[in-house]
Amino acid sequence: MKHTFQYILLLLILGAAFTSCNKTTDTQSTTTPTTDTIKTVGGITSAYKDTVEATINKVTLKYSRTSQCYPSNEIFAFTAYATSLPTGATLNWDFGDGHTINGAGNGATVGNIYASPGKYTVTLTIKDVNKVSLSVTTVNVAAHGQQVSPHASFYAQIFDINYPNNYNFNANGSSVTNGHISNYYWIWGDSTTTSAATADNTPHNFPQVAKDVSYPVQLIVTSSEGCKDTAYVPVSIAAIYNNISGDFDTVQNNPCTAEYFTFTSNAKNIPQGAVFTWDFSDATGTSVGNPIQHTFTYQNTFDVKMYVSMNGKIIYTTHKSVWANGQNVQPTALFFKNVSYEDSTYVKWAMYSAGISPPHGYIATNAWYMDDVLINTNTNDTYEIYEFNKKLTTSQHTIKHIVTSNVGCKDTATSSFVVPIIGKYTY
Repeated sequence: MKHTFQYILLLLILGAAFTSCNKTTDTQSTTTPTTDTIKTVGGITSAYKDTVEATINKVTLKYSRTSQCYPSNEIFAFTAYATSLPTGATLNWDFGDGHTINGAGNGATVGNIYASPGKYTVTLTIKDVNKVSLSVTTVNVAAHGQQVSPHASFYAQIFDINYPNNYNFNANGSSVTNGHISNYYWIWGDSTTTSAATADNTPHNFPQVAKDVSYPVQLIVTSSEGCKDTAYVPVSIAAIYNNISGDFDTVQNNPCTAEYFTFTSNAKNIPQGAVFTWDFSDATGTSVGNPIQHTFTYQNTFDVKMYVSMNGKIIYTTHKSVWANGQNVQPTALFFKNVSYEDSTYVKWAMYSAGISPPHGYIATNAWYMDDVLINTNTNDTYEIYEFNKKLTTSQHTIKHIVTSNVGCKDTATSSFVVPIIGKYTY
């Protein structure tokens, strides 16, 4: 902003039209006279207003100012006229903010731009040709300052997806360079308004509607210096569907080999054209469709959520817990056998489980069958012994080992051997 201004005819100042200009760099004021006209710091110079006139000790002092709000810049114009001044007398202005203009003529108009809001004392000192003070006149002015127009900005959030007409508005993005925002005035577009003193969390319940509608919400912010700015955002309100009920059916397929699920909505009163979106709570994102298939990689209980949307707005949601075996859950049955004791009349066989747990899960039970008869009801044994009495003829037998994983998947291993006759040995 220019700190030094020179003279301009009061008639030209008071008759100033709205004229655009470019922003100039601030410079330090000097005490020497200048012949430049008053310049703005950006935006438009508006007409001067609020002229104040006072006569003190034969000195008549007038001042007026332009609008403080963008696109104008607040500029003060001061004019003084003193009667019976000696030849060579000058008027010296001190505007109370560190800016001065010395050597002005009687009746000349000078200008000043106050950077910050506040009350300032303007001092006019008249000196003769020998720099001797003839009079001192003061007047107090209240300046709004520069950059006091606010910037309006806001965003809206839905409190609860089940109530799409209930919004919360936040205007924390609004700002002003000098001063503060004193009022937030909301025009909701549904024939109602709200005035708030703070930017945080202004709720509004729009009317429930039978079809989607968009409301032209406006925010008007007012700064402490009286300047305003308006922000406009259209807010879409989805129709209220309060008669939807039901959830979805779940079908598990190939649970032990290549498990996948089929999910199908059974909800009633879904409007035509609705979109079904699924969140399977396994960090794979969301998927759209109905019915829809999904594969879970790991064993777990997953909270599967179904969202129903119309025109991009959720109108119904439901969820259900689903246990998934996951992939790679098939165990592998494996065992070793050997003769642990033998004499001429009987032989004793020992079986050792070496079953392999699946990558996802573990072996929960081991079951042993000799000739399809369960050897032991204790299915947690990984070691079994079975005795055979030798007879007059040889006999062949089959041992079967069944392992079951923690999710119920099974695998079977079998082996056969011959029991020799009495008096003969296996080896």
